[in-house]
Amino acid sequence: MPRPISRLKGQSLQIIWWTMACFMLIEGCVNFSPSRSYENTLINYEAASGLSTNGLAGQTLTIQANQPWQKSGMHVSPGSTIKILAIGKWSQAPAFNVWSGPEGLAGTGKEVPWVKANALMGKIGTEGHPFEVGPERELRATREGELYFTINDPFDWVKDNSGSMQVTVYLQSGTGAMPKDQSPIQVQTPTPKRTIEQTKRTALIIGNSHYEIGELRNPQHDAQDIAHTLKQQGFAVTLQLDSTQEQMEKAISDFGRTLYQGGVGLFYYAGHGVQVDGENYLIPVGTFIESESDVRYKAVNVGQILGKMGEARNGLNIVILDACRDNPFSSGFRSSTRGLAVVGSVTAKGTLIAYATSPGKVASDGETRNGLYTKHLLKNIQTPGLPVEQVFKRVLQGVEQETNGKQSPWTSSSFSGDFYFVKE
Repeated sequence: MPRPISRLKGQSLQIIWWTMACFMLIEGCVNFSPSRSYENTLINYEAASGLSTNGLAGQTLTIQANQPWQKSGMHVSPGSTIKILAIGKWSQAPAFNVWSGPEGLAGTGKEVPWVKANALMGKIGTEGHPFEVGPERELRATREGELYFTINDPFDWVKDNSGSMQVTVYLQSGTGAMPKDQSPIQVQTPTPKRTIEQTKRTALIIGNSHYEIGELRNPQHDAQDIAHTLKQQGFAVTLQLDSTQEQMEKAISDFGRTLYQGGVGLFYYAGHGVQVDGENYLIPVGTFIESESDVRYKAVNVGQILGKMGEARNGLNIVILDACRDNPFSSGFRSSTRGLAVVGSVTAKGTLIAYATSPGKVASDGETRNGLYTKHLLKNIQTPGLPVEQVFKRVLQGVEQETNGKQSPWTSSSFSGDFYFVKE
């Protein structure tokens, strides 16, 4: 007997919706075309590359989804070079709980990009031709106008985008060639360059001491003293003591959003740290680890911090790990590896990672208020006129001398600029 037409229609709609849902879960935030044609609008920009942002003051703004074109507050002139960086947490179909961002797709553990190539759109002037931004875009203006942004909606008839993107714009004015049909316009005054010491300084400091197993004497003191010293040097500091896994991950997430405002970022951790299969993990308090397999789910991977720093693309990010105390959970580990592993390569440009001791070795917790490594670090970051590389070199020399070579701090760096904790 034939099925009723209404029932067939209902099943067809279900199939359509399930097909859309499955497609989104497989693809994540899919690519899509602009919601309208811009073929006849004025193209007032050209491709550019090679702009260094180290000496420029970036301006960060938040672009909301499901909103019309939003003003950036930045006016560009012909010849101005613009570099745009974007991250965000947004969804083209929030009803399906499909969001961008490193937390991935709900229930799948699959990581998806923060920003698809044509998710964020920009334009110069109200009548300008829109261009795709993606996570990074560089171009040169050929006409004058204000910079606008919008989050592109693939389904204009639904208007179901949700979330936002943080967009940082670096602007370097110039005197590029002007179109023949445009009268001369006075070029904007160049943005003053700033040395890296003058930029925003942000730090997240975590010290974990009171573990149920393997309690440590000094990490809280170390964290408090580092935080106090960095505040004196102009850092905006967030200090966390005896943090749980949830507290640590939230602090790192908040830290990452702050880093996207530009400048210098510094992460310092004192407490227990272990390596599993070449990956480094920081141990929260209030966690019980019986075996190596527990670490991935109950500890914090150092890669989370490095990932946030890489996304921010700051001129300099510093990671300091005084986390190489002996593993208190070693009895449940098959591997006999001690200490931390050195990150194979520092992929984020402008990143310096400092370890309290060399790979696979254990650091001293210290007999006084501070751990041995942090004691020498505190001394040297307060020395005026000392470049950042020399700070860690002197820490190495001091620790090796005090331990007769038994503990050798380690540094890995992709930073090629100049930075001083304290200028002369």
